[in-house]
Amino acid sequence: MARSKQGYALALVLAAAVVAADQLTKWLVRAQADRLPVAWPLGLHIQLTYNSGISFSRFAGAGSVVVVLVAAVAVGVSIALVLAPPRYRPALGIILGGAIGNLVDRVHFHGSVADFIGFYSWPSFNIADAAIVLGTISLGILVVFARHD
Repeated sequence: MARSKQGYALALVLAAAVVAADQLTKWLVRAQADRLPVAWPLGLHIQLTYNSGISFSRFAGAGSVVVVLVAAVAVGVSIALVLAPPRYRPALGIILGGAIGNLVDRVHFHGSVADFIGFYSWPSFNIADAAIVLGTISLGILVVFARHD
């Protein structure tokens, strides 16, 4: 039973770390907005934009529908975290942190999230978006390749 509780603790610490990193970086970018955009080598650029949609700006302008959808995803991931075997909990914690980080933005910015990281012409994203993608990839790898003993 102790191992199971540690799995929850790690997942929650990871979720909190993602939310903190996401909100801190967004705060820093907003504080420096008058100095943006900034272009760095290898096609990286920092430019503040607000996205009212979900991935790749789909459903932009849907307003509270997107907020409710993102909140439902966060609740679903929370439930999955409770029900999942311990090996999946860290990845679920990272996904949960990303969902909450973007949900915080949507509540504060009338349904939009602050995006600021760009590579070449790829759509801008933020730390929460990156966490959701990395957590999902990790979860997929675990589901496909983890031993189920």
